[in-house]
Amino acid sequence: MTLIDLGELRDEPGREAPPPRPPRAVGRPLRVALAFAFLLATVAAAAPVPVRAAYVVPARLGAEVFLGDGRFYVVEPVEGEPQGTVEVRAYALPGWAPADTAPPTPLWRTRVVATGRFWQVETGPGTVLFSMAGERDNGQTVALDAGTGRERWRQPGHPWFDPGGILLLHSSGEQGGFVRSVDPASGRALWSVPTTGEGATYAVRDGAVERIVLTPAKGRVEVRDPRSGAVVHAADLRLGELPGNWHTVVAHDLLLVVRPAVGMVTAYGMDGLRRRWEARLPQLDHVDECGELLCGSQGIDRLNAFDPATGALRWTGDRWFGVLSARGGRLLAIMPGGGGERLGVLDAATGREVADLGVWQPMPWYADDRLITVRPAVAGGGLVVAELDVAGGRVRVLDVLRDASGDCRSHADAVTCRLRTGEFGVWRYRG
Repeated sequence: MTLIDLGELRDEPGREAPPPRPPRAVGRPLRVALAFAFLLATVAAAAPVPVRAAYVVPARLGAEVFLGDGRFYVVEPVEGEPQGTVEVRAYALPGWAPADTAPPTPLWRTRVVATGRFWQVETGPGTVLFSMAGERDNGQTVALDAGTGRERWRQPGHPWFDPGGILLLHSSGEQGGFVRSVDPASGRALWSVPTTGEGATYAVRDGAVERIVLTPAKGRVEVRDPRSGAVVHAADLRLGELPGNWHTVVAHDLLLVVRPAVGMVTAYGMDGLRRRWEARLPQLDHVDECGELLCGSQGIDRLNAFDPATGALRWTGDRWFGVLSARGGRLLAIMPGGGGERLGVLDAATGREVADLGVWQPMPWYADDRLITVRPAVAGGGLVVAELDVAGGRVRVLDVLRDASGDCRSHADAVTCRLRTGEFGVWRYRG
């Protein structure tokens, strides 16, 4: 087993990790004058072929930053305006030319009345969609024009922007909800289907929604086409007669009905909703895809992998809670821990632990994104930025951000974190 830990990493991005030591607390005084000066000096030091580009983005307390489609967006409360009014500013991501001393100039800025906290951004042709979490409902989506920032429309629900151009809005709750297909430019509903409290699940392949599955507590289960909303398959699986609580998962062209209380998983084929197999796994909590297999978690320290074709158990692994990513025949597994999550690489075929990557703070990833993560730097404060190589079973250190304090996000080759000054830093890293 390869053990990689970065507990004693200093300002040497790209070096091999030393032997592991327990992480110490972060909080030493900063010894640099200005965050911006540090960023410029680091970029200049990378010449003649820069390995990163950087900006410092002005922001006040309470602001948040989102990344998407070659841009970053600052969402900031507006003082002196009615409660919930925020300003949204759009910036282009920094290029690879050396940065100048001027602060970045917004492409546009607009004001939006928010019904809740902004938590996600989706981008599509000519449109930027912001999701807002609701306190009493399932939240709202507001659509802004990508070129001007002008608000085009807003509707209840959270979006899924399909690469093929389909925009789906989904709302759920105890009183029911809906799934609807929406024209991104106007917000006009192309079709809409009500859902029960169980809501809807998407069957996704390569980022595209292939089927929508509606699983009511009673009555027939429906498989619908995402383009027309038409019913493709339907069957009464008698889910209302199952004892105890249950939930559904769509994975590997299967509808999985998971019953944690009895440790049972029943698989139905998406084509016709015919029963394929049933498996017993004691103390089962959840099931999801993990590469070519299905993985079921039992508590916080046991992982079972089984064959999606037959339900046969392939292997059992201790210590691990779940799987975050699958690449090159290996799995990125996670185990909860203090100060972050302990990550490890498992062989997908056997469950054997290939590498212990240490404790990191994972960020949300898109399916094909680089797996970029951060952790507190032990010496000197700040954050270590690294890329996880799952297939290779190793960590590649990209940077040490001395003035970064947290609130990090990543997308494609970009990372943004809050600085100790309250502003945000935005960095891009070459592959």
